[in-house]
Amino acid sequence: MPPEKTFIDYVRRRRRDLVRPDAPAAAADEVLALLGLDDASLTRWAASGTVLVSLPHASPNVFDPRTRVCWYAGALQRREADPPHHVRVVLPHINFSDLGWRPYAWWYLDEGGKVRCHRQFSRNKKRKHVTVASQPPMEVTLDGATPTDLHASRVARWGADLAVSYMLVGSVVERAAGMVSGPVATYLPLSLLVSFVREHAADPAAVTGESGASLLAWCRLLTGHAQGRRVAPDGVLVECPARQATVFDNYSNLAMLSLLGDCHVLGGAKMAGYWPHVQRRVDALRQVAAEGMRDPRVVVVPDADLLRFAGPSPAVAEQLERQGVPYSQGLAVVEHGAFAERIDPFEPVGSEPG
Repeated sequence: MPPEKTFIDYVRRRRRDLVRPDAPAAAADEVLALLGLDDASLTRWAASGTVLVSLPHASPNVFDPRTRVCWYAGALQRREADPPHHVRVVLPHINFSDLGWRPYAWWYLDEGGKVRCHRQFSRNKKRKHVTVASQPPMEVTLDGATPTDLHASRVARWGADLAVSYMLVGSVVERAAGMVSGPVATYLPLSLLVSFVREHAADPAAVTGESGASLLAWCRLLTGHAQGRRVAPDGVLVECPARQATVFDNYSNLAMLSLLGDCHVLGGAKMAGYWPHVQRRVDALRQVAAEGMRDPRVVVVPDADLLRFAGPSPAVAEQLERQGVPYSQGLAVVEHGAFAERIDPFEPVGSEPG
């Protein structure tokens, strides 16, 4: 069995772990469908010849210019008769000091046009390095929120932890923005990739046949070179052996994307700059890789002036300047609706997945 199908089967067995144990059956089904972990989405992923991969941080906010990544993935999918599956590998180990995504609070636009901030967590010196995934799920009622944000807040309470709550908020907003339509995207925590590699490296009985032996060797070689960190009881990451890790070093994390299939990793110029280091890690693993296992390849998302197509109104822009935060795709949904469904600001480029 190809490694990506072995991994998808693993996800199928573990997906219920992302849902609160006390979730009603209907709520659990909605969670899995929104995350693209339902049977239809996983079957589509397994049959997809090409996979688009993006790497958002677990946060209720996606601020400009990061909005363009999922928008670009949706634009690429709409150009294809049989579009590639999009796997959003969410980083749940980020902490509350992350100023790029600001996961400590959720900025939303209420029905009266006021930019509001729901503060989920304190960023004081003692607590700002606590990881998102170590915290309980979000249970909040947003004052005056519009239907999309109300839906997001209601379904978010059924995530197994705060990182999954944020994944659900992202899915609801990105579907409302027109970036994701139907079972063409899966939201997957990086921790599932890590646990798959750890478990397969530790248990020879988990794999059978020639392809299984190659996968065992691949997982063992990766963990043998990876640096590990785990979540301590206080919620902060600490160094540990790779066999105990919640997350590996960045290059090993990206090398694991080989398990997702023939994948094109959407990123910016910064990722393209350090990708040669990732490639060296992948090259070292290739000596034991299963036949047909493909190297992940980076695709630089084109620059686009997204605010020109779906930017803030003057009143909202003034409020954001006063609060010191950028425009987010959640705010854009309230002001512009399904903007990504109507607008494709990206010119076709030669590095598109085929």
